[in-house]
Amino acid sequence: MPEATSKKIIRNTIFTSAGRLWGYFLSFLLTPYIVHKIGIERFGIWAIANTAINFFIYFDLGIGSSFVKHIAEYNTKKNYKKINEIINTGLIFSLFFCFCILLVAMLLKNFAMNLLKFSSELYDDVLFAFFGVLMVFIINYVFTVFKSTLYGFQRMDITNIIYIIVSIPGTIGLVLFLSLGFGLKGLIYNSIIVALVTVMSYAICAYRVFPQVAISLRHISMKMFRRLWNFGFKVQVASFSEFINSELDKILLGYLLNVRLVAFYELGSKIAIAASDFPAILLPAIEPASSELDAAKDTRALNNLYTRGTKYIVFLALPLALFVITNASPIMHFWMGKSGYEKSALAIQILTIGYSFFLVNSIGRLMARGMGIPQFEMISALIILGLNILLSITLIILFGFIGALIGTSVSAIVGSLFFMNKFHKHIKRTITSFLREVYLKPVFACIFAIFTSLVIDLLFYSFDFSPSGRRGYLVYLGLKGVVFSGAYLFCILVVKYLDNYDKEVFLSTIKMPLSKLGFIKNK
Repeated sequence: MPEATSKKIIRNTIFTSAGRLWGYFLSFLLTPYIVHKIGIERFGIWAIANTAINFFIYFDLGIGSSFVKHIAEYNTKKNYKKINEIINTGLIFSLFFCFCILLVAMLLKNFAMNLLKFSSELYDDVLFAFFGVLMVFIINYVFTVFKSTLYGFQRMDITNIIYIIVSIPGTIGLVLFLSLGFGLKGLIYNSIIVALVTVMSYAICAYRVFPQVAISLRHISMKMFRRLWNFGFKVQVASFSEFINSELDKILLGYLLNVRLVAFYELGSKIAIAASDFPAILLPAIEPASSELDAAKDTRALNNLYTRGTKYIVFLALPLALFVITNASPIMHFWMGKSGYEKSALAIQILTIGYSFFLVNSIGRLMARGMGIPQFEMISALIILGLNILLSITLIILFGFIGALIGTSVSAIVGSLFFMNKFHKHIKRTITSFLREVYLKPVFACIFAIFTSLVIDLLFYSFDFSPSGRRGYLVYLGLKGVVFSGAYLFCILVVKYLDNYDKEVFLSTIKMPLSKLGFIKNK
């Protein structure tokens, strides 16, 4: 892999990691506070409103999802005229699309209200939540092309710095709104303010990164629109499937059962998503990097990116997923500070399985986008989409809450296996050799680690000690985490899973932020 590309991926991975870790930290602190202030039912309404409104993005013909790939491609070729065509065409389309969405929302208002099962006194809150979240959606979507410009230029460092900086006053504002008794409406007010500040920051920084930008009607191109659509609709099908796999259950539970179960599902899915999101820190850098390498016709570097990228994802994802699955109940006790969240713990365990299967295929999916061959992802997505709708509805009717969890995980596993098979045929690489090289040693290390960490349970049992309260569960999870991680890393080193190049990558990842901060000097 070219050194310049490798450095870009490392830099983007570092800043994406910082942004995600900061996001997890805020979510961990704020979610129990929000639930306490607005109640479990209103929290369920908040979750459904976000799910329902975000559903609209999948009707944009895939235009928004194609910005990053094409901006990265034209930036490699130094074709700034085409980049301006993308920006201006994207802006006009985004404005028109959001206007249509607003009209549809107005027409479907009463229909949407009748679908959900909630207390009658919450009607005004539900209505305000849906239109408030819609406003946040419109603000973000109209300016999405500027964020995509930063991504296409591989400047995820800027987007994550913006996120972290804006989130600080945003968090203060949220606490103030809720402490002053604004409730669910306070969440909406704060989200609108944060969205406005964030998108304006993206626009200003996009101008600085790409000073050749020119906003003008003369740069609008129907030919560019068709090109964006021809690529984007295939990716959009895949994105829609991913959305369905993570969000559909909330709507079905709210319609078939009640919004209280939606809240338990939302809490459990937050942990499951976090367990898959942390290893996914590599992913934002993959699509533009693979697009750059594909434009340069560097096949060897593409194959190397796929193998090592998947290797690093597996290295992080497998142990984290296994630890979360086996400790779901104490995690919920620690997070929420009390019992009563058994359904959320069950959601963590089952959803983490499905999400992890989907995650370990993500390097291939994003590389397929960057290489301009998104059809395998699209077909895989259609399989996930169809299976999830069929299984979730059927199993919720038959088994209730757990049926939604099983439907989501099974569909993700089946669709992911289909994509792996198709992508490996395209790159002419056998799955069995790839599994042996990438998966076998981490699986063995995970098994060794989980049995080693059982020592903590035996010690607690021997001393007749049962963790209670946040401090008790923090000690328990901390001890298990240290033993589990130590055993896993020890086994990884013994079986020599990481070669010298891998070690150099990890050292570079550590050194880069330290050198930026002045703690070490570059040689």
